[in-house]
Amino acid sequence: MSEISRSSGCIDVNKCFCGIPVTVKKSSTSNNPGRRFETCKFYNPVTKLGGCNYFRWFDRVQTDCQRVIINNQNMRENLLTNELELKQEDLANVKEEKNRLGMEVERLKKKVKTVKEENSRLKGECSNRNGIPTHVASTAKLWKFMLRR
Repeated sequence: MSEISRSSGCIDVNKCFCGIPVTVKKSSTSNNPGRRFETCKFYNPVTKLGGCNYFRWFDRVQTDCQRVIINNQNMRENLLTNELELKQEDLANVKEEKNRLGMEVERLKKKVKTVKEENSRLKGECSNRNGIPTHVASTAKLWKFMLRR
């Protein structure tokens, strides 16, 4: 077992082999899920560099039942997190589609307005002479004139 030096203050603080106060971390392994341990705050377990390799379990040993329950809860949390991310992505896609459709609606409203204005303009050009539009009446007069010759 590792030796622990204690500070001389009112509160006992565990120190690592470097002589500095330890840090408490939480295990994320399936063998010891969520179990807390003390370690040198400068030690990197991945690279095994920095600080010292001081290690001591902070929590008591877990039972198999506790381990299974915690692992199941962690899996459930991961599934729910993934589901939430998918729902957020779906929501973002729906919002994007809503914006696209909103722009399409505005474009179509402008087109309807333009068509109505053109319709009104054409109605204004129509003469009431036998209900024939002016340009059609002019063309008919031209044909009658041409046919008489």
